[in-house]
Order: sequence, then structure tokens, then C-alpha cells
Amino acid sequence: MRRLAAIVLFSALVAGAQQPQRDQATPTFRATSQLVVQVVTVHDRNGKPIENLTEQDFVVTENAVPQTIAVCEFQRLPEAADRAPAPSTRPAQTAEPGAPSVTRTQIAPEAPGDTRHRDRRLLALYFDMTAMPVPDQLRALAAAEKFIRNQMTPADVVALMEFSSGAVKVLQDFTGDRDLLLAAIAKLVAEEQGLDENAADESAADTGAAFGQDDAEFNIFNTDRQLSALQTAVGMLGTLKEKKALVYFASGLRLNGSDNQAQLRATLNAAIRANVSFYPVDARGLVAEPPLGDATKGSPGGVGMYTGAAALAMALSF
Repeated sequence: MRRLAAIVLFSALVAGAQQPQRDQATPTFRATSQLVVQVVTVHDRNGKPIENLTEQDFVVTENAVPQTIAVCEFQRLPEAADRAPAPSTRPAQTAEPGAPSVTRTQIAPEAPGDTRHRDRRLLALYFDMTAMPVPDQLRALAAAEKFIRNQMTPADVVALMEFSSGAVKVLQDFTGDRDLLLAAIAKLVAEEQGLDENAADESAADTGAAFGQDDAEFNIFNTDRQLSALQTAVGMLGTLKEKKALVYFASGLRLNGSDNQAQLRATLNAAIRANVSFYPVDARGLVAEPPLGDATKGSPGGVGMYTGAAALAMALSF
């Protein structure tokens, strides 16, 4: 009995000695906040901008919770009558031999106190070559060239970015020189990238092939690559503090249910942190095709051809 009492007493002493150590461990909770820049244009009843607004004149909520407005400043952009620049007359310049420019792989960061982008509109034209066939690539490049020649305003500074061959490239850093932008676009080559997605629903072509790997897995991988490339581009643009607009040229982006949600959320979070907004442009334009597709694809098979499921799946996927 004495030995048992000694063991119980020793255990009690050990437990009592360890108890103060657990009490001393104080949990630490950390919270972070992210400054999000939002561009707001306010006009009066005559269509003129109102310039004397302060943060007291705005209410910003997120999930019905009011947010604190830290900064509110007015930026003056040229009026509509002064927007159209004179047509470019200087011939396109060719690249000089030598070391490549440092801005071909990155966006030049801003130095502290640098205000060269104040009262400017930052536009990044992003060409996803892996998501466009050759005709759509040519159409997207022609549209970008037309914008730079005829619609680019004195307040615009434009950067050119491309996703092809598995890498995101900065073709031209932010600049207001239209000749440099046109020369960079002229160097782009339209070519097949080999990442075209095949339908994995009722609209899939009936090729009569034996059972093999499903196209759905490859579609998920291709979409994740497109979203990951967008996240990389957003990270490059994050070196600038101002609000940026990324104009996304592609022939659609196919989300595969919940399989791409993780990468999609990561891309959106990166865009919020970098103060980047997406403006997608469908390079296919207005398309009218037969309910079951045209001659560029094989005919679907199965019961879906007769129930309307194949036509519905093709319309929804487009």
C-alpha cells in the first residue's frame, strides 16, 4: 500500500508541476487587412464629373458589413474631346541586336514616392494564346492594334503580356508610346498551341475509339494552367500600387464543375491583393452554328442526339 501511495503521490506532483506551464501559454490571434483600390466615376445631372467628393460621401460594404475607407483622392483624366491622339507616323522599329530588355520578363517596379502613373489609366493587354485557335489569335491581335492606333487616349499607359509555350511573358512594359506597342504586337506569331479542349459531355464526337483516358481530366488540367498563368500575370502587375485593368483575350475558359475552384479562388485572391480587375474579351465574337456543330468537329453519338441533350450541352459549354 505504501508503494502504491508513493506512485500516486509522484504522479500528482508531476501533474501539478506541469499545470502552470499550460496556463502560461497564451493564445495569439492575428488579423490582416488588405487595401483594395476601387475606381468610381461620379457625374452630375449635366454629365460633368464631381470633383469635391470625400470619403464621407461614400459607403462601402462587404457582405453587408461597412468597410473603412482609408484613402479617397480625385484623379483627373482627359475629357472625351481630348482623348483621340494623333495617328502614328513613325515606322515600326525593329529590335536591335544585343541583350534582351529587362522588362521582357517583368514589370518594372515603382520607386518609393514615384507618381509617374498618377492620373493615368493602366491597361494590361493579356493574350492567352493557348486558349485561342489561329483565327481567333489573329482577330485578337487585330483588335488590340486597332485600339492602340485609334482609341488609346493620352491618359492610357498600356502593357502587353502573352501566355504561350507554358510561360507568361511581358512583351512590353507600361508605356504611352504607341509605336513601341505596335512594334511588340507585330512580333507576335499566331500558331497552334496544342492545348485545345475536347468536350467530355453529351456533345462529344462519336469517334468509335476504344475505351481510354477520359478527356475530362485533361480539360481540368488545361483550365488550371490557364488560371495559374493568370495568377502569375497578376503577380507581375502587383509591383505597381495603382489600380490595374487586365484585358483578357481568349476563346472562352471552361470551368469543370468544382474541380477548378481551388485554382480559381487562388487567382481571384491574388488579383484582389494586386489591385487588378479582369475584363475578358471573347475573341470568337458573335458565333452562329448548327445545334449539333459544324463541319470542324465530329458528330456526337448516343441518345443525346435525339433528346436534345447534345445540343444543350454544346450551347452551355460555349
